[in-house]
Amino acid sequence: CGRDSFIMTSHRVLKIDVQGLGRKVEYLSILWAALRGFGIETAGNIIDRDSELTLFFNLPDSESAAEGSPRNSKTRMGIDFRSTNVDIFAVNRFISDKLLGPDTVAASQYGGAMAGQQDTGSGSLLAWLGDDNRLVDANEANQKFHYEIPLLQGCETVELAFKGRRDMLLFTSKRIVVVDIQGFLGMGKKVEYLSVPWRTCTAFAVRSAGSWIDKDSEMCLWMDYDDVFNPRRSSEDDPPPPPIPRKSYIEIDFQKDKVDIFMVHNYLSERLMRADGHNLRPFSSPVPSSVIAPVHEGTNILDWVGDNNAATDPHEADARMRPLLQDDEHVAFAFKCGRDSFIMTSHRVLKIDVQGLGRKVEYLSILWAALRGFGIETAGNIIDRDSELTLFFNLPDSESAAEGSPRNSKTRMGIDFRSTNVDIFAVNRFISDKLLGPDTVAASQYGGAMAGQQDTGSGSLLAWLGDDNRLVDANEANQKFHYEIPLLQGCETVELAFKGRRDMLLFTSKRIVVVDIQGFLGMGKKVEYLSVPWRTCTAFAVRSAGSWIDKDSEMCLWMDYDDVFNPRRSSEDDPPPPPIPRKSYIEIDFQKDKVDIFMVHNYLSERLMRADGHNLRPFSSPVPSSVIAPVHEGTNILDWVGDNNAATDPHEADARMRPLLQDDEHVAFAFKCGRDSFI
Repeated sequence: CGRDSFIMTSHRVLKIDVQGLGRKVEYLSILWAALRGFGIETAGNIIDRDSELTLFFNLPDSESAAEGSPRNSKTRMGIDFRSTNVDIFAVNRFISDKLLGPDTVAASQYGGAMAGQQDTGSGSLLAWLGDDNRLVDANEANQKFHYEIPLLQGCETVELAFKGRRDMLLFTSKRIVVVDIQGFLGMGKKVEYLSVPWRTCTAFAVRSAGSWIDKDSEMCLWMDYDDVFNPRRSSEDDPPPPPIPRKSYIEIDFQKDKVDIFMVHNYLSERLMRADGHNLRPFSSPVPSSVIAPVHEGTNILDWVGDNNAATDPHEADARMRPLLQDDEHVAFAFKCGRDSFIMTSHRVLKIDVQGLGRKVEYLSILWAALRGFGIETAGNIIDRDSELTLFFNLPDSESAAEGSPRNSKTRMGIDFRSTNVDIFAVNRFISDKLLGPDTVAASQYGGAMAGQQDTGSGSLLAWLGDDNRLVDANEANQKFHYEIPLLQGCETVELAFKGRRDMLLFTSKRIVVVDIQGFLGMGKKVEYLSVPWRTCTAFAVRSAGSWIDKDSEMCLWMDYDDVFNPRRSSEDDPPPPPIPRKSYIEIDFQKDKVDIFMVHNYLSERLMRADGHNLRPFSSPVPSSVIAPVHEGTNILDWVGDNNAATDPHEADARMRPLLQDDEHVAFAFKCGRDSFI
């Protein structure tokens, strides 16, 4: 297009952007593995003769709040084609093979009828005006999108089909397809086909219809890419309008008398739940017809949900919720708060929200794969008798800048428990197994001493007041958090332990644990334990201590979920205060004479670096003792870093930085700008 080029190869998408006068050229390569979905748009009538392709990626990028721009500029890539020059369905076939796996059956070989659903039309003016969807014959849709419109792969089957006023929604054995027919009353030639594979969907919800005014039920799908757009305000005097989630969130209205939402819920459960904790149901294994049959009346799900009495017996919950659960899915914990319910099953977190007068109910299912971390809080003293659970997810959501609210309402889910009713450490063990992998050793079988670090205390009033952490005996911490406090899994080992004035930081073979002892001087009974698995941490930094005034060094950890909170301003005349990152960012101060920050750097390198580009060091492979030994003096790392002269020789940089690099890690390029270095 003009001076720029867009190339799709067997391995990647390559975009060549010629900038300025043409001497500056950017070559952007995006691997097919980063592709999360795509859309094609056919050519329209006389005015709009171009077809279009839109690709959606899950690439991280610096966030933008500028009006009229996307929040993440790397999520969406759009390309316009001359319709006479490009076969848009050939492009669709090529990308489908990359995103969904190769087609194993030629389209002409496709066959096999599915049980049909007679389409009797909308039957309601209000439903037609509201664009409510109804169930239609999946077999007819299957034939249409294989032969009339060559959209689907030959080995792909339409399992459910819905139709609104003009648009359609397809659930196939490989993906979700949204068909948007554009133009006046859908009579235009321009049609958009959005394709999202099942693995891209990380959460879903269904809502029942409400009172006689609310005649439609809804389905919501959340994707794992950030396609949020910041619209422009109508005028300068207006407040900024709320962001638009675009294609990272799909909401569909159903006619309540034409679509059984519990059948939709059961179908999505079958397609989205990881059968063995990792893999989706294969496309070659169709969803059984018994799953998409109407849910039998008289199951009393709503009666149970609407009961204000506590119903925490998991066996009763399992029996009541059985019509919405998979055959191999079982309730582990069930909690109630008023009319709402919170259920943890073997496959998901299920939150049931009874709205309005009680007839409208939302069933939100979040897969365990979307969980990025969690925290438990024990009960306090007389006033605060509740224990608490907080779950952190990486679900996309429209961003909020409202003061006193989180930036992303889907990141954090908090639940308060009656301390006399719930064993919070039993909840911890269950979630740990889901987040970290199953425990392979009973806690009572744990043994084996680790080399200890004698804790001589803070030794400094300033360090104590500043809550600076010191290195303590990892073996003692290991024993404490296996036996005195049953927090860790039996197969999990504390490798490094730090202690501040009252709080602790643990690096285990499976996770980072932050122990926050609350109350005056830490003498309260309330303690928060934040657990974050190593795979959730995407970046880290260590800072050495400064001059004689700055006596502490620091460590920073960045997580891959958005737990940012927008605080309220003190008064209307004050500017908005900066957002607070909460649990998506951890910063710890160390006593510089009690903690070797280069040892911490080396340990984090071993735990966080993907050895083969994908997998972390397994928990069963401890970090070698040589890595967490103090870095030898005389390496002159700081001398080399502090040199103002350019020193870009990678061999010299490799030799100088060797104490901070892994054994199989080598410097490829080294650059210096003044006192700073980039390697």
